Order: sequence, then structure tokens, then C-alpha cells
Amino acid sequence: MSHWWPVVTRLGVVSIVLAAGLAGCGSGPVGQPSGETFPTLPVGAVLPSGQDCAVRVVRGHPEEVPDNAKANATVPDKVVMPVWEDFTEEANQRYVSRVDGNFTGTTGEILQWGACKWGLDVSVLRAVAYQESDWKQATSDDPSEDPADCAVTGLPVPCPTSFGMLQLKSVDLPGSYPWSLTSTAFNVDYYGARMRSCYEGWVTYLGGDYGSGDLFDCVGWHWSGMWKDAGALNYVSRVRNYLGQQPWQRFDRS
Repeated sequence: MSHWWPVVTRLGVVSIVLAAGLAGCGSGPVGQPSGETFPTLPVGAVLPSGQDCAVRVVRGHPEEVPDNAKANATVPDKVVMPVWEDFTEEANQRYVSRVDGNFTGTTGEILQWGACKWGLDVSVLRAVAYQESDWKQATSDDPSEDPADCAVTGLPVPCPTSFGMLQLKSVDLPGSYPWSLTSTAFNVDYYGARMRSCYEGWVTYLGGDYGSGDLFDCVGWHWSGMWKDAGALNYVSRVRNYLGQQPWQRFDRS
């Protein structure tokens, strides 16, 4: 499971069951509150603030994953983000500085908030979070026996290197740990900033046909570190499968 970027928690290959584009596919699934749907906003759109999105989140459902309660209520007291290498200056100035994890709520509400703040399809975030961790914020994975990797977090060897609901990898994502594990909102916020930067075309090292406006392949890049390689495409297939199945509807909300 060793990869450059965060790795998944399921490795089974599944067929693509939903091939629709991102625009307009943010309709809330059955069982989710009605109201805001949070579709992907177009390239160059002005993004709403975290405070605006906190108001727009549709509340009212019980917590989907009770074990997330502590992390869902944790807001970083201070976030100091280093420069993200391999991203444009515009990404660093406009997006990295916005990452603060300043929201509390249920797991589903936090995903809504992150989708709103970064102009990303909320259903895609739900599907990625299910693929990565079954929406479980306490998930730690991708163990390493390299002392240098473990030094990043201060954990003993062997140590996990991927953390939280969206499995942010500490050795590759500067400024992510420890809030990536202890705060669900920060985990979603950090991931959202990366996805939006990629979607805007602001990752500097990617070649091929990389450009703006391709959210699904940005999802694959976040996992593999490459653009449309075999691993990324396989990962996207799994995310699309969960997007079609919406297995989070089975969470016990009693």
C-alpha cells in the first residue's frame, strides 16, 4: 500500500457504474437533508467563505459515525501552513491560506461545509471519504518502517503515515499532521484546498493533458501523485462506484 500520496483502504477493482460529469451532480442522496446541494463551481468561480458555508449547511440529521464525535467538535486553535511546493503562487496565496478547519457539526455536515467552501460536488466528497475510510476519522493507515517518515509525526517505528477520513499523508502533505487526525473539519478543509487547486489547473509538475476543469482525475491524482496513470484511473473507478451506490445511506442514524 506504499504510494506517494494518500492511499485507499479498499483495493478491490470494481466496474464504473456512473460516468456523468461533475457539473450538476451534487443532488443530495436519498436520506440526506433537502436544501443546498453544493455542486462543483466552475473554474475561476469566486468561492464562498467558510463562515458563509457554515450558514448554508443543511443540519438536522443525527451523527452518521458516532465515533467521530470528538474530532468533529475539534477546531484547530492555530493553523500555520507552509508553502505547498509544486503548486502555483496563486494557489498558495488564495487557497492554502484559507485552510483553517473552522467548523463543527456531524460528519455529514462537515462534508457539506467542505464542499461548499471549496466549490466541490458534495456527493464526490462523500464517495471519496467512504472509499478512504468508511467516513471514520480515526482511520490511520499506510504504515512505514522508515524512521524519517515517522519523525514527521513523532510516532514510533513502524508508524502510520496516512490519517483521517480522507487519509492525508503526513510525509507528503506539509502542515497536515496532527490536525489531519484530530480534527475532521481540518481534514476535509485541507483535502478541499488540494482538490480545488488541482481543478483550477494550479499543480505545476503534472504533464500530459493536465489542465483545469477535471475534478475526477484530480481525485485520482491525489491518490497516486500522477495524472491518469493506471493507479489513479482504477481509484477513480472505485470512487465512481461508491458515488453511484451511495453506501453512506446505510449508516445507522437512530
